[in-house]
Amino acid sequence: MKKHILERRHTYVNRFQKLIQKLQSDPITIGNFLADPEEFLKSTKLTNQEKKTLLARDVEALNDLGLTIDQAVGALSGAHSQLCSTNHPTRG
Repeated sequence: MKKHILERRHTYVNRFQKLIQKLQSDPITIGNFLADPEEFLKSTKLTNQEKKTLLARDVEALNDLGLTIDQAVGALSGAHSQLCSTNHPTRG
């Protein structure tokens, strides 16, 4: 592959990976995605295929896009991973 094509692909992978990390670690990102996934994804620079795959909640397709099964399941569930550094006690 030509260098510029590889660089562009690397940029897209980085964007996708960064969003997946935020979907596992940032409560605001998680909440926004779970509240309205389609609207949330409009604000991202993901490819149409990445958006469709997230909306379809297709773990195997997310795996094909480079995620581990654990990353895919965690991102789709809104579950916090061990990467989550934000711990806010519930106010009652």
